[in-house]
Amino acid sequence: MAASTSPKAQIISLSKRRWQWLAFLGLFLGYWGSVFCRTATEAVMPAMMLDKTIQFDKRTAGTMLACGNGAFILGKILCGVASESFGGTRVLTVSLLLVAFFAIAYARVYTASMLIGSYMLLKLFTAIWPAVTKLLSAWFDKEDYGKVLGGMSIGFQAGSVIATVLIGSMLSRGLHWRTVVTIPAVAMVMIVCLKQFLLYESPSKLGLAPATREAESPSKQKPQDHPMDKLSVRQALVYMMETPAFWVVAVASMALSGVFELQIFMPLYFKETLHLTPGQAAQAAALAPAGAIVSLVIGGFLYDRLRRQEKCIMMSTFLVITVVCIGTLWRYNDLDIKLAVVVAFFLGFSVTTPFFLPITIFYMSFGGKRHTPTVTGILDCLGSLAAVIMDNLMGSFAWKDLFAVQFGCAIAGLVSLALLLSSRYST
Repeated sequence: MAASTSPKAQIISLSKRRWQWLAFLGLFLGYWGSVFCRTATEAVMPAMMLDKTIQFDKRTAGTMLACGNGAFILGKILCGVASESFGGTRVLTVSLLLVAFFAIAYARVYTASMLIGSYMLLKLFTAIWPAVTKLLSAWFDKEDYGKVLGGMSIGFQAGSVIATVLIGSMLSRGLHWRTVVTIPAVAMVMIVCLKQFLLYESPSKLGLAPATREAESPSKQKPQDHPMDKLSVRQALVYMMETPAFWVVAVASMALSGVFELQIFMPLYFKETLHLTPGQAAQAAALAPAGAIVSLVIGGFLYDRLRRQEKCIMMSTFLVITVVCIGTLWRYNDLDIKLAVVVAFFLGFSVTTPFFLPITIFYMSFGGKRHTPTVTGILDCLGSLAAVIMDNLMGSFAWKDLFAVQFGCAIAGLVSLALLLSSRYST
């Protein structure tokens, strides 16, 4: 007969579970708000092109997105270092308040250089993922990573869907794009105030047991220490460079980041190719993040329940669909609007789970308790570098040529992720 659990242990367990989900809610709302602010500045770009008070065209949009992703790279490095030095909750609070501030600044400037500058600063402080992964790994056990990361990724996509739908609706009703960008910034300040009551740095701050990173061995011996936990930052960097799986994930992160960036281009693509109004283009583009949410609900539920081979098959199937979607956009110039939105939905559906779950779980598993923010920052920076390159190509390439590059990225992502998930480093 199994030993009964003491009433005190049951109370502690219930209390920890409650605080875990309060912490998740605080992180979810903060991350969702940052995505809402960022997506708002991007979804109004078709309306900005029609604003005669500023000089804003497709080339300027590509330059702004590229510069923003450059700032995003720097932000991830700074966020990783700051999170290890000052703690994830402090970094998160300061970053989110600055995101709100620079969103308001974006809505108040009139020159292209000031728009680009305020967008860069906004993107710099939306690079909060290293802080988020640090806090998630402090609060949740390893066997819960798939579910909680799926939930956080849904927050990312929910921010995109709500932003694009609401912004498309507000633009169609005649609201000026500057007013539209200001609304998410006000919501962000309210979210930060609420987050302060939900999120603590770790369970130990509340006198609760820490999260476990490895399952207990059959002999009930204490789990072995993570190989990176005792390394200095310099030693950890050497360890990363000498691990083949790190480079496989680097390729996957860059390739899939390039593909994922296509979702940001969707409003411009619909406006220019299908000749929609800015409001209609924003609403049609919302089908991509809507597909992503469906994907993450399915992927987050299944991922922790699958064996290594099953994960590899599922992620490969997703990315084969991605290849087909991009191939369709590449080969056919005059898509019917109904077919175009279906392709957008399945593109978001197919690329999102492979982009978020296995790669981010690798960050948290490979980095250990001490170096997760560093691993996250480096690999996310490489992904953002690929996004910068893609943004520059968007500003100068015809859509057909851009989709050809995206097709190659999708193939590279498929191969590299299959290699990772079929190896011993499978997450």
